[in-house]
Amino acid sequence: MRKLILPIALASASFALALDVELHGNVNFDYGSYFDSDFDPTNAANQDIDLAAKAKIDENVSVTVKANTHSTYVDSSDGMAKASETRRHYFARSTAMGDGGRFTEFNFDGVELRWDVTHSIGLVFGDLTYSAGAFNYYYWRDPARYAVIVRESHLRGAGIEVGNEKYGNGKVYMGASENNVHSMALFGTYSYPILNHVDEHLVLTPSVDWLFGSEISRSYTYTFGLEVDYTKSFEKMNYGIYAVWGIHPYKGKGVHSFLLEPSFNYDFFNLNMNFFYAITDEEYDAEPQILTEDQMMFSVEPSFNLHKKFTMGVSYEYHDRDTNKDSNKSENFDDSFHYLGMNFYLYPTLKTELVFWFGYNFNDQVDTDFAMGISAKASF
Repeated sequence: MRKLILPIALASASFALALDVELHGNVNFDYGSYFDSDFDPTNAANQDIDLAAKAKIDENVSVTVKANTHSTYVDSSDGMAKASETRRHYFARSTAMGDGGRFTEFNFDGVELRWDVTHSIGLVFGDLTYSAGAFNYYYWRDPARYAVIVRESHLRGAGIEVGNEKYGNGKVYMGASENNVHSMALFGTYSYPILNHVDEHLVLTPSVDWLFGSEISRSYTYTFGLEVDYTKSFEKMNYGIYAVWGIHPYKGKGVHSFLLEPSFNYDFFNLNMNFFYAITDEEYDAEPQILTEDQMMFSVEPSFNLHKKFTMGVSYEYHDRDTNKDSNKSENFDDSFHYLGMNFYLYPTLKTELVFWFGYNFNDQVDTDFAMGISAKASF
């Protein structure tokens, strides 16, 4: 409790003197039913809520206090409570309905002091969060779990954020890592617009993350990567591609991760694709080397805008946890699977989304064939 006294006192004093207070948040919650071969359902649900109160001391200085609550489940492998997520493939890592892990308290999630020295330079101090190489694929959108370059990480320290519309923007953070008491973290990124026209954009974003100290609590000291984001518009047609490359060491060898996410839209028709692959050291299992669940993943979803507030899509996915296991004939084990589903998207208003989904899971490892559910998210 003592470690919370200083940030709470700082935040309370700042809010008392504030000229303006803003409340921001992201709310994600869902529910799913998973039917086995006997059509017996298992129901699960979870929520992920992040809130931030921003107090403006004057037009250039502000203080932000953050809090969150995430539903949890107990992992049968180690008996530890972990953040849950409802999955469309099977119900592992989800909070079962009736389980107390659905209702968790709000936790203090950091405080940040920001001073905008000029329009293009800002200084920040406090609990800073960063990530790089996030996915647009709906199931891997949470950068705390999945990333090509670096998962969502936290530090208590200082940073500088610079940039403008013409020359791009970037940031550098440095401070004490939340991994443990013996590690320091350094993160830097810069997004540079090669093309910045009304109908065409090309942005390159290199990023680097480095941990150093006697203990860093992860298998690699650094990560480096590059994001390329290209979009083009022409009357009713829009298309683009988001590509990411990331590298980090594992036991002396580099692990390379690649992501391609092309998208296409013409009038009422949309097409989104995702392809991810990681080159790992074949002497070891893929799971501890990568920042995702699958070593290879492919998904495609054609969808149709039937109304400005309603879209219907058909999705196909292929997942392979470890490609080396599939090629090893001495092991009678196949950890790859297919998924085919339907998604119905509703957009009640700006920054809100409801998704009704159902699908069939082609997976011999888990007795979950048909699944259905609802998910909702809102930002404010």
